[in-house]
Amino acid sequence: MTPRPFLLSLSFFRIAFASLLLAALGGCASMTPAECKNANWQDVGLRDGLAGEPLTALDARTKSCAEAGVQANAQAYLHGRNQGLQSYCRLDHAARLGLDGKSYHGVCAAGIDAEFRHRYGVGREVYRARSELRSLDSRRNSLEDKLEDAKGNDERKRLRDDLSDLDRSLRRARDRLRDAEWAYDRLR
Repeated sequence: MTPRPFLLSLSFFRIAFASLLLAALGGCASMTPAECKNANWQDVGLRDGLAGEPLTALDARTKSCAEAGVQANAQAYLHGRNQGLQSYCRLDHAARLGLDGKSYHGVCAAGIDAEFRHRYGVGREVYRARSELRSLDSRRNSLEDKLEDAKGNDERKRLRDDLSDLDRSLRRARDRLRDAEWAYDRLR
């Protein structure tokens, strides 16, 4: 039986809407007294599941709401969180999560956790390599500016030596990025 296009688009719409809702509301685990009193705990759990929040988020929410005299509905929260985790824990999402520099808190089911971590790690390696390359490029620009303003020959020589060392580091960083991006492309 093949899925109907309408059902696929409805499912996509739900995921997109939930993602927008998540982005608008943020992933902060503490809640204000007003939020606690008006909370739809299933929706709170859904947002946390879509964000890949660990169960400690429920503990933090329960504590902040208890201080406001409101009891969290853990059962509704867990039901919503499990729904959110179904979208979050898709293997095609793992590499993108790492690529965006986000954290993974080990919230996916044991059956896919190892592969999720692997794919996340591949994306995360691309993120790290790109970050390192940006940092080295920035440092190179700074050294070039200093070289332009250098007053003496000794200072110019030291800066040229630093630039030469930095160029070697840049080549290695570009190689690491190329290798990381190759591994990322192989996941697709």
